[in-house]
Amino acid sequence: MKYFKIIFCLFLTAPIFISCTSSGESDAIYKQLGENQAKVIYKIDGKEFYPQESIFKGEVNASDKLLSITLIDQFDGRSIVSFGGDDWYLSIPSQKEVFSDDQVNAGVKMGKLVDKQKMIGEAFIMTDGAVTLEEFSKNKMILKIKGKVGKYSDFEQPTEFKTFDATIIYKKPVFNLLNITEEELFSAIKSSK
Repeated sequence: MKYFKIIFCLFLTAPIFISCTSSGESDAIYKQLGENQAKVIYKIDGKEFYPQESIFKGEVNASDKLLSITLIDQFDGRSIVSFGGDDWYLSIPSQKEVFSDDQVNAGVKMGKLVDKQKMIGEAFIMTDGAVTLEEFSKNKMILKIKGKVGKYSDFEQPTEFKTFDATIIYKKPVFNLLNITEEELFSAIKSSK
């Protein structure tokens, strides 16, 4: 009986240590996506922010100093992820820290409509943590994000913070290149995970 209780407790706490998606799950999700489609899995305090049936489309703006990803789903949910720094694209995977006062180094903003009739929305901004660019090519992008978010309204500084765990899987993104060539952008040294 004592061993049963220990195993039961381990079973209950195991999901806390598991990331949003494993590598196998990411591959399965990727295969189901169409061109310029993304799956955005955002969990705030363990609860999914966007509906499970959300499929996002968007565009990627890339320069030698900044990667900016704008995604919109069929329910008008929106997310903007920035990932910056000099030569950010030269080594993949790559991680950038998020600071509330520096959304250029790395940042995440997200919003959705909670009442379409009254046009009432809910929005958050990432205030602390890290954005990891795990895979980056013309055909596939995978980002993992962990940290804290706060309510985002009228550019005010959030005062209450919640845990944030996210995965973005993006198939064949639409790229807009600024002061960088495609050859330069995708010439990163890929290191093993």
